[in-house]
Amino acid sequence: MTYFTASFETITLRFFLMMAIIIGPFFSGFPILGILALPVFLSALTGVSFTTKKAHKVADMNVVNKENKMHTAA
Repeated sequence: MTYFTASFETITLRFFLMMAIIIGPFFSGFPILGILALPVFLSALTGVSFTTKKAHKVADMNVVNKENKMHTAA
């Protein structure tokens, strides 16, 4: 988990998710559940990224291996 590394797209999606979490309980009649938006708000504010570069490298290697298997099978 690293701070201030989330993309603008991720932060925008978190904002819309936060608004849905806030508006939903008010329309359903349980406004106290709006407090569940706090962790989403804080993650958007701090720009937390939950993925690591190591995980991306492993995923990229798996894609490359699958592509190589498809080319060699033909």
